[in-house]
Amino acid sequence: MMVIESAKRMVKDLYPVVVAKRGEIFEDSVTVAALKKYLDDDYAVSLYVGLAIIYRLEAEGYVSKPLAEFEYRRKLLK
Repeated sequence: MMVIESAKRMVKDLYPVVVAKRGEIFEDSVTVAALKKYLDDDYAVSLYVGLAIIYRLEAEGYVSKPLAEFEYRRKLLK
């Protein structure tokens, strides 16, 4: 249970930074790997944390859904 709470806290803390710097972080496509590369292992970003941040970006309209026209990759919208 502590792992889940820790991951939720990481999402809450990292999300505002990711929104502010999304253009720098996601140059080509929106992926967990790009997020981990940008953070340069300062944070132990798990797959769960990365996906939670990306899904929240999608829900708030910053990122596209993985559509066929984008070769099933997410792209920045704003």
